[in-house]
Amino acid sequence: MLTHATQSGSEPARLIRGWGHATGSHALVARPTGSAQWQERLAEAGPRGLIARGGGCSYGDAAQNAGGTVALTTGGDDLTRLVVADATVVADAGMTLGALIRALAPLRWTLPVVPGASGVTVGGAIAADVHGKNHVHTGTFGAHVREMTVLTPGHGEVLMSPTVNPGAFWATVGGLGLTGVIRQARLELVPLDSWLFRCTDTIATDLDAMLTGLTDASQASAYAVGWIDAVRTGAHIGAGVISHAGPLMPRRTPPHDGGRLPAPRVSVPMLPGAGIGTVGITAVANRLRLATARVRPHRILPLPEVLYPMDTLPGWPGLHGRLGLVQYQFVVPFGAEDVLRAALIHTRKSGFSATLAALKVFGAAGEAPLSFPLPGWSLALDFPARPRLARVLDALDERVAAAGGRVYLVKDSRLRPDLVSAMYPQLPRWRAERAALDPKGVMTSDLNRRLHLSEDAETGHA
Repeated sequence: MLTHATQSGSEPARLIRGWGHATGSHALVARPTGSAQWQERLAEAGPRGLIARGGGCSYGDAAQNAGGTVALTTGGDDLTRLVVADATVVADAGMTLGALIRALAPLRWTLPVVPGASGVTVGGAIAADVHGKNHVHTGTFGAHVREMTVLTPGHGEVLMSPTVNPGAFWATVGGLGLTGVIRQARLELVPLDSWLFRCTDTIATDLDAMLTGLTDASQASAYAVGWIDAVRTGAHIGAGVISHAGPLMPRRTPPHDGGRLPAPRVSVPMLPGAGIGTVGITAVANRLRLATARVRPHRILPLPEVLYPMDTLPGWPGLHGRLGLVQYQFVVPFGAEDVLRAALIHTRKSGFSATLAALKVFGAAGEAPLSFPLPGWSLALDFPARPRLARVLDALDERVAAAGGRVYLVKDSRLRPDLVSAMYPQLPRWRAERAALDPKGVMTSDLNRRLHLSEDAETGHA
């Protein structure tokens, strides 16, 4: 979200918010087109540096840069290039994944990994090393990047791949935009077996049933996710719905609707107060979700509605009120299931019942030092932003770190910096690669400064 403000200079400063609307800061906003303009922006970034911003889908402050420059990658003149060959596609970093999937569908190709929002750009997906509801089978987005061109402050345009400049490549994958500006990437494709998917909802009566059922569904189905009723307590804590989907036969059917995105069902207003973020309203919504799963457990849906169902409610963070939404997503290894239970109990007892709780199973970890997934359980909890919430989540952070888990940085807006190195033990490796690509610390963000990710986050450029 970009909101106009005023500041002296040739460009107006703008208030730039995260997708959750709970964070925001003022920065100069630029929209470079072409390599020459991007190089000029990097050279003239100033003492507060620059961060690239794609679809603005980060819930927190990863694409904010207070007092510096935020350079937009979307909407430029160089978003028309799309080359498909040898089961790969070359796409510009500012292209959204939703647009890319629509363009590929008539050719009967699709992406192996897609996150839960169609507005994420190619560059953003690489910088966050996003995952989908099929991580057990396909890993993260970065695992399917064959090569990419990155404009770095220290070395100009650099071609990177797992075999060419591999250290720089893996530092950029999941590197939160702090190694340079991703300009273009060649991505692996998989055949689009069917545009239509058979979706099944199964009721889980408690957390143990949820974990067992989701494990089985993740292995047997193309996509699987658990939706937990975070209001439930006692013996039924962790109860919810396991949703899984697989392609509908016959194979290789072209899209019946031309590859369109899900049609918005309603325009979501910014609600007053805490919006839907009360226990009573959340309980009603959860009961409706469970009732729907019982009455209609089987559905046939087009691929976009399977990948990003929340796109049918554009602007849905506004449902959490004017103070915004905080999404807290963490992963813990297999064997640390007690942390999942503790998270549900602790937040509920503290007066914060998650309005949405999504559980996924993760497979093997990737090569990128700041990549989020590791083998285990990922739980994402949505809360209305409130001052007391920070203390509640601080306690959970410590428990997650002690269990060998971590918080998803691209969605974070309040983690303490002293826990980052414990959660991401390969941080020194990333810092060394980042320093070589950006020795003066031009690339920076509010997230970088808050968490001291780079060694120059408080000195030098940042």
